[in-house]
Amino acid sequence: MTSIATSRARLSLIARWIDALLDPKRQERTVILSLAVYAAIWTAYRTIATWPRDLHADETELYAWSQHLAFGTDKHPPFSAWVARAWFSVVPVSDLTFHLLATVNIAVTLYIAWRTMRRYMTAEKALFGLATLTLIPFFNFIALKYNANAVLLPLWALTIHGFLRAFEQRGWLWPTLAGVFAGASMLGKYWSIVLVGSLGLAALLDRRRARFFASPAPWLMIVAGGLVLAPHVAWLVEHRFPTFAYAAAREADGLGHNALDTLRYLAGCVGYAALALIATWLLLRPSRAALIESVWPADPQRRLIVTIQVLMIVAPAPVALVTGIRIVPLWTMPAWTLLPIVLLSSPLIAVGRDALRRMLIGAAALALTILAAAPGVAVAIHSSSPPEPFEYASLLADDIARVWQRHTDRPIALVAGETVLAQNTAYYLRTDSRAFATADLATLKADAAARGAALVCPAADQSCLSVAEQIVAAQPQILRSKVWLSRPLLGIAGGTVQDVFFLVLPPSATGKT
Repeated sequence: MTSIATSRARLSLIARWIDALLDPKRQERTVILSLAVYAAIWTAYRTIATWPRDLHADETELYAWSQHLAFGTDKHPPFSAWVARAWFSVVPVSDLTFHLLATVNIAVTLYIAWRTMRRYMTAEKALFGLATLTLIPFFNFIALKYNANAVLLPLWALTIHGFLRAFEQRGWLWPTLAGVFAGASMLGKYWSIVLVGSLGLAALLDRRRARFFASPAPWLMIVAGGLVLAPHVAWLVEHRFPTFAYAAAREADGLGHNALDTLRYLAGCVGYAALALIATWLLLRPSRAALIESVWPADPQRRLIVTIQVLMIVAPAPVALVTGIRIVPLWTMPAWTLLPIVLLSSPLIAVGRDALRRMLIGAAALALTILAAAPGVAVAIHSSSPPEPFEYASLLADDIARVWQRHTDRPIALVAGETVLAQNTAYYLRTDSRAFATADLATLKADAAARGAALVCPAADQSCLSVAEQIVAAQPQILRSKVWLSRPLLGIAGGTVQDVFFLVLPPSATGKT
């Protein structure tokens, strides 16, 4: 096939894709299929680009929490661990399925955003807006690591959708759902107080507030959200608020540093949205009147949306200055799904088919280009970034399993040691983990003696090694080993990490050789 024929075929394929997206009968199905392809592309990128290294510690931490479900953890509320448990009850546990969890989470969020956009904009504008969101790295690069930040993406989108529906119409369903999703958001991360506060303040600022607060809607939201949160609140009281202590550690060092951090937060927010804003400007060239109307719309519902969007981004800044809490722009990850409505919903802004085609082609080309670059990213990571011990935990797990199986038929019941290395190693051994930093050592020593355990430390971590020596002291069956771990990639030698592991064999060890 000639290059001209190939180009025509590609243009024809794009034209058919856009026709399907704009066809009312095929639109919903085509959007869903397009988002599925988007998730597949980014799953492939994540899998290839991170090939030299193991899962990030945030993800293996979630896996550890998901093995012993509770209404709280010592760091974050429990919702992300609940999602991980539900996900891995359906799919097998692997690095690939962890990556898939993250990309499905992104795709679901984009679909919710699409449904919200369609309530306020034409199909052309909503599709343009959907493509615009894919230019914000919170909907690809950054959310590819599934953690307590990423879990908020669909929860905030659902809460906002329910809140807007509740403001538009009377009834009990949407206020109740908005409250449930708001409570679930708080169970994802306490940063969601920004969402709750922004929605509440936006409602108070809206000129329809008297009607809204005279209706059952806000009270249904409060009751539903409170019921969702109640078990976690009881857990907090019982365990003396450990997550609050973790959050308090985010305080800045003095007013000057806090002010600088807050300015960086605001600048970072602009930076994250910059590509989406620039692309929208270049393709649509809105007039000054359109920009003014977008900032302060005549329509009260659109004005409410603008208020919510601004508050979710800006409101944390003065609060941070008053409280001394250090905030970072990464935390705004779930706060951007309304941006396309703010940018595009003005009747003074038109999105024609040509502009839509350019935006869709640009967004698709960007994703495919990044996918094509994934092998180069993997080589760059492998060659230029020295590995941390936890990034080779799968290799350490293989060595531990090999030695363990020579001495006993029983499974490894526990991995303990330096926090991150222990939880990553436990993930690859599919077993439980405990951190020396938070464990009761006497209990841990007794547990290791009763069931057996693997203790893992980076070779240079003398504090970890000292604790391990205390645990194995006087244990009847102990194996010690120091290992040098390295992983080549495409014939290129990788960095080396040194770890030490201690195996406390269980009492019923078979003594195999």
